[in-house]
Formats: sequence, structure tokens, C-alpha cells
Amino acid sequence: MHCAKKCGLFLLLAFLIAATGTAVGLVYVADWLSVADQPRKADAIVVLGGGYARPFQAADLYRQGLARKIYISAPVREDQLRLLDEAGIPFPLEEDVMRQVLVKKGVPASAIERLGKDLISTADEARAARSVFAKRAPRLLVVTSPYHLRRARMIFSDALPAADIRMIASSYDPFPSSWWKDQSAARNVLLELAKIIFYQLGGRY
Repeated sequence: MHCAKKCGLFLLLAFLIAATGTAVGLVYVADWLSVADQPRKADAIVVLGGGYARPFQAADLYRQGLARKIYISAPVREDQLRLLDEAGIPFPLEEDVMRQVLVKKGVPASAIERLGKDLISTADEARAARSVFAKRAPRLLVVTSPYHLRRARMIFSDALPAADIRMIASSYDPFPSSWWKDQSAARNVLLELAKIIFYQLGGRY
């Protein structure tokens, strides 16, 4: 990364740390990250990788009749899981677990499709969605975790500018307003802020 961009990144991070130094700022950041859209009838539901709470929400949307097809992300296998594979220790693929959740919650197997293969990031998922829907301007319900909504919206809007994209938060994935009091939530928020800055500076994976 260019030196000027690195300096800008550190300055932005310092600003965010200062800006979130008060309770008001902390609550604002949580609200800012987690702005969701109202779901409506769509061509497909896209479930992003990274959380097993997400297919539960997708199943709810499907049962409400909002789409007839669900695409589940197929992320790259993590290094630690590859070690298990090499040792002959079975551990299911993330997309297989998501498929099982969907079927268990009433989604027919025929309505489930895999999105991409060995996807490494949200940007990769957006590119995979663009390849699937390249010949039309789709209406998509993209399901992810609350803390991930803003960045996912940025990335999908850039990748599919003609699409009607609705970002839907999984209600099965808690995101407390007092996120700094929860270790998992704090980690997710801080990582998202850094990833948003990286994306805005031109970083793409």
C-alpha cells in the first residue's frame, strides 16, 4: 500500500478511536454499522459466509415467500480445517452446514444453490453474485450479520450497481448496543471499522 494511504489509514483509525471515546460515540458506531433494509419480494436470497446464524434468517425469508431461490456462499477452507482434512478428521464444509440448516428449517434442497467456490472475502462473494446475475438487474436479499451490513452494502452496490439489493440482518446473530462490553461484539466492530477503511482506500480481496 502507498505510504500516503498508510498514513491516511492510521489517521482515520486514530480519529475513529477518538470519536468513539464517549458512550454516545460508541452507540453511534453500532447503529451506523447495523442499518438494515426492509425485505421485499426478490429474485433470490444470498447468504454470505462467516456465520451459521445467517441461514436461519434466510430460511425465514424463504418461508415468507420472498424468494424462490437461496444462494449460499462457498468460502475457502481455512488452514486449520485443512489440517484436519489432511489428518483424516472429518469436519463439514461451511456451505454444507448452511445447506443442512436451510433444509432443516423447511427449505427444499432444490431451492438451494452454491455461490462461487473458495471465496475469500465479501468482495469475492459480490463478484460471484455478479457472475450469476450478470445478464440482468436482479432483486436480491443479502443476508449477513448486523455488524457486517454497512460494508457488505458498499461492496455489493459497487459490484452490482444495477441491482436492487436489500441488506438483511440475521435476527439470530445478537449485536448488543453496548458492544464494548461484549468481547465478540467488540472484536467484530473494531475489525469492521478497519475493513471499511481498507475498502474505502481501495483495498480489495
